[in-house]
Amino acid sequence: MAVPLPRWGVRFTADITHNKAYVQDLYDNDASAAKRGELFLNEPLEELYYVGADGVCRKVNETTAIEFSRIDFTGLREFADDAAAAAADPAVAIGGMYRTGSTLKVRIA
Repeated sequence: MAVPLPRWGVRFTADITHNKAYVQDLYDNDASAAKRGELFLNEPLEELYYVGADGVCRKVNETTAIEFSRIDFTGLREFADDAAAAAADPAVAIGGMYRTGSTLKVRIA
């Protein structure tokens, strides 16, 4: 099952090769792997990346502040609670967003 757009949250890696160039390559060549609106934390490098509206991967605070004129929640999946979000395939990651009816929620555990 394809993951709906957009996905929200922070993706974590402990692999130093998963740097800005790696995220850009994912965005350019694997539409299921990297989406606008996601943050990618490379813990060993202490860097946080995002893909901007122009499709370019940037390190947070590298050039300019991140600006959003609106946040698009189209495709946000609906679940009854955190347990249902965790049991989904694919699961909503801890810190990921989902909705219950018209209420926006963040998965805590």
